[in-house]
Amino acid sequence: MVGALTPVAASAAPAPVQGHFSAASVERSNHGKMVIHWKTSSNLGPAKIYWSTSPDNIESDGKLLAHTYTSFGGYVTADPKPGFRVYFKIKAGNGATVTTAERKVNLQGAFNFRDLGGYRTTDGKTVKWGKLYRAEELGHLTPKDLAYVERMGLKTNVDYRNDSEVKAMPDPVLKGVKYVRTDQGNTGSGADLNSIMASGMLKDEQTAVGLLVMGNKSMIEKPEPYVTLMELLNEKNNMALVQHCTAGKDRTGVGSAVILLALGVDEKTVMEDYLLSNVYRAEANKMMIEGVKQKVKDENMVKAITALMGVQKEFLGAAIQEMKTKYGSIDVFLEQGLGITKQERAQLKAMYLE
Repeated sequence: MVGALTPVAASAAPAPVQGHFSAASVERSNHGKMVIHWKTSSNLGPAKIYWSTSPDNIESDGKLLAHTYTSFGGYVTADPKPGFRVYFKIKAGNGATVTTAERKVNLQGAFNFRDLGGYRTTDGKTVKWGKLYRAEELGHLTPKDLAYVERMGLKTNVDYRNDSEVKAMPDPVLKGVKYVRTDQGNTGSGADLNSIMASGMLKDEQTAVGLLVMGNKSMIEKPEPYVTLMELLNEKNNMALVQHCTAGKDRTGVGSAVILLALGVDEKTVMEDYLLSNVYRAEANKMMIEGVKQKVKDENMVKAITALMGVQKEFLGAAIQEMKTKYGSIDVFLEQGLGITKQERAQLKAMYLE
């Protein structure tokens, strides 16, 4: 008599590994290698790394770069496509994925051109890569830079600068990119470094800090440029968008904060992004300060100018506090100060989060 088949023990089919990626980043080494880092909540086993020159559908439309293990925490590779912006997707054996890219756009003529992608929101979503950029003036971009930027698929360039700044350093014409000025007609701005220096109000580091605190508050008191920004962001044909001023740290810093706050990124992370201008502008600021020291012998004035060239928590903190003081909360500022309806904010999140 043939006996019944013995059932296979449940332990023979291991349960899927639970866990997720908690962070990922890409940095370029001094030798041009791309160093991919990631963190996981637990060992997720083997992993595949994909890359693409588009941030969309990386796994299906991109190419497989490598097989590795999540426990390694990273992978080093040569740039898979020099001259193009590259995005990576790491997929663990349990199906968990994370997308990442260089935050700083790899350009020769811009220090502070960077991507707002990858930041987590309070409800567990992530800002999409390759859709939202912040930058400084673009007039120093080299021909190779311009070709690189055009390959990124930019659709809209929002310029916060005043007339004198634009006249001194016009933006280059970018093929296929719509150019929008938000400050037409004005000849000065409280956040414009040149205007502050020419005002005669600059005396020492303390006055410099005070001036930038006042300048950041004024951007909330008169938020018209950011009303325009949010209107542009709500139109799908404006994805991807770069917003910029002269140094890419004050007016652009507040604009970036407004975007991230509207998408649901927490204040701590927003501040961390704001302070990255000190990292990316460090070399340029050092060179500028050395030049200032050759012309200005007053040590207090040198310290004042040094403060103006950087960013401090107090600067953006003043803008965020003004949102809360004047409107009661950041959410109310977004709705009443910038005119973003609940429906428009929901659409922004649907467009720019994943």
